Amino acid sequence: MRTKSPVLIVDDNADLAENVAEILSGDDDAKVTCRIARSGAEAEGLAGELGDALELLLVDRRLPDADGLDLVSKLRRHCPNAEAIIITGDAKVESVAAAVGQGVSAYLLKPFEPAELLAKVQTALTRYALVRERETLRSRLEESEQRYREVVEAVPAFVTALGPGGEIQLWNRRLEEVTGFYREEMLGRSGREMVGSGGERRLALKSGGHRLIRWQLAQVPAPRGAAMTFAVGIDVTAERAMQRRTAVAERLAAVGTLAAGLAHEVRNPLNSATLQLQVLRRRLERGQNTPEKLLPVVEIVHDEIRRLDRLVSDFLAFARPNPLTLSPMELAELAQSVLAQLRPEVQAAGVRVESRLDGDRGLIEGDRERLRQVLINLMRNAVEAMAATGGVLTVGVRGDSEGFVEALVEDTGPGIAEDAPIFDAFYTTKEAGTGLGLAIVHRIVHEHGGTIQFESRAGRTCFTLRFPALGAPA
Repeated sequence: MRTKSPVLIVDDNADLAENVAEILSGDDDAKVTCRIARSGAEAEGLAGELGDALELLLVDRRLPDADGLDLVSKLRRHCPNAEAIIITGDAKVESVAAAVGQGVSAYLLKPFEPAELLAKVQTALTRYALVRERETLRSRLEESEQRYREVVEAVPAFVTALGPGGEIQLWNRRLEEVTGFYREEMLGRSGREMVGSGGERRLALKSGGHRLIRWQLAQVPAPRGAAMTFAVGIDVTAERAMQRRTAVAERLAAVGTLAAGLAHEVRNPLNSATLQLQVLRRRLERGQNTPEKLLPVVEIVHDEIRRLDRLVSDFLAFARPNPLTLSPMELAELAQSVLAQLRPEVQAAGVRVESRLDGDRGLIEGDRERLRQVLINLMRNAVEAMAATGGVLTVGVRGDSEGFVEALVEDTGPGIAEDAPIFDAFYTTKEAGTGLGLAIVHRIVHEHGGTIQFESRAGRTCFTLRFPALGAPA
């Protein structure tokens, strides 16, 4: 609940002063409380007591010990914000002008009606309330602006603001410290090139170097319909350098892993070839140089050299892949071509083929030779898995309703453990395998923006490839 407004009545006419006080504060619902002084000296004492709490001065123009206008000036030393009304019996133009010059808000001419008194007092108190509210708001605004400036200066981020024309209007302490450019040098310069449309940008330093800054921008409405751009940036130079070092370290670690795997895989065929050459040498030394004695050894050495060649080729394909050569293609047609190519191997293994390559299958954008390598690898693995017992090789391609083309290669072999790391380099369960085939398959599929999954149990293993259909939404 708002307290009553203090009013100081200064008049040497005691009856008039009491009547004014009664009119203003006699009612229980009155919004003012009155104090009465009968002289200038007494008024100064009360004003000193009440201080800035005083909201209104009602002062008689002529007092025994003071001039009313002069007294208002003295009283304002104690209550600088108080409104003032002069009570007088002679309101000449000159007097009014002088009063206005000294901050008097109204004249009350004797004799006056209670309604006139109440109206002028109400107007004066309303004006006082508005002025104080405005002062309070101004003070709060100044405090808010000061806090804002302190925050902007204290944060470890880069903070700048651009005016409607792109000119720099704010340059915080962090920007000064890092760039070497002082606020006075930068205000008014164009900042559009510096922050761009946000994201990572180079920030020039006075020393000649630069830092990499990630900017976040916000448009803030400004007076007269214009808009300011506030930009907050963080220095990501060290982060990017760390990422580059991490990437190099990961590549070196990968090279080390591949080199170790390659050395292990190369050693087996080399040992085998070396042993067979020693056998060949001993047979030649003993004079056992007939074809039936030498050819089996030569064939083994030849096979091991071919195995080494395949291992090196697979390693190069995995470690240093060539860029894709993309063109529209039909995956089903490629699958049919690969089946035809592998038909002799399939028949020799006693495997029956079930083809699901009919119907509306859709186009993809792919590298034909790289995808041929994928299908050959998957189909050959399936055939080899069924070589001992025979079985069924199922190959299918179909378009789905989600904008993808699916290919599947399924066999009825013994199955693969579902937790087996089959896509890791050099992982293999075959004596003659390089362990790189499925790793290469995995890479090629992902280079095409596709996915590869497998599910397996005893008697069934199925690989499913999914590629974005040509023309499907990204």
